[in-house]
Amino acid sequence: MKLPKNFPIDETKLVSLDTLLKKKSIPLIPLSSGADSFNNILGGGFKKGCVYVFFGENRTGKTQLCHQMCIQAFKHHQLTTSHEKKNSNEITLYYDTENTFRSERIEELAGLNNLHYRNVLNSILVSKIMSNDTLLMAINLAKQKITSHPIKLLIVDSINNYYRSEKGDPSLSFSHTKNIFLRILEEILELTVKHDLISLLTAQITPNFIKNETIKELPVGLHYLDHYFSEFFYLSHKKDNGNKNLCYIHLVNSHQNLEKKLLYEVTSHGIVDYKF
Repeated sequence: MKLPKNFPIDETKLVSLDTLLKKKSIPLIPLSSGADSFNNILGGGFKKGCVYVFFGENRTGKTQLCHQMCIQAFKHHQLTTSHEKKNSNEITLYYDTENTFRSERIEELAGLNNLHYRNVLNSILVSKIMSNDTLLMAINLAKQKITSHPIKLLIVDSINNYYRSEKGDPSLSFSHTKNIFLRILEEILELTVKHDLISLLTAQITPNFIKNETIKELPVGLHYLDHYFSEFFYLSHKKDNGNKNLCYIHLVNSHQNLEKKLLYEVTSHGIVDYKF
């Protein structure tokens, strides 16, 4: 994949080199995924100021990961926030374009982590997205929310759902569809970098028609996604000889870590390490 080199620059604000160096020198504690295999391939966990794209077919745990990271963000918030503010803030923005967010799944995962599920649910601001125009509007509204709330995590499940459907709609201009999609990607990158967010995007796939390729599917709109983001993870699965479902996470592109492929499992407890 082509490595992007562009980052949004706010020309209205000048920051001294000394300030930037001090900021970079502060040790950052990555946000754990809850699974050692995922943390390993992420270089310790999810890092602030980064956008992560997870793509793969159904049953590989993409939406499961989104639910799980809501729990992980809440746990991290409790550990790093004063007692009186622990359960009073929205810390996750969740944009659901596929109508797959389930509050009952959050309740189940919260119970498994000894957390009060209502406190966890109150920490998640869920928006049901019906089009890319709606998604762009929601992201623009998020700018105000981020300035008044300790938002740590931004999730879009999935980022290219409406781009995929709208680009094939004869009643819509492809130019409009493309431009809205590009603006969405640009806004997400800008928000992530400017506010030190962790952004997790899932992506629908299309077949990779190049023969003998390790990566059998590619994200829809890859040439646009690839222009803005650098951290791409391919999720796949296959059956072993005992008919057990083997799931793989494959880091295929990164500015931070080397290419790597590891096993994991999707269970009622969430995404966990594979047990041999």
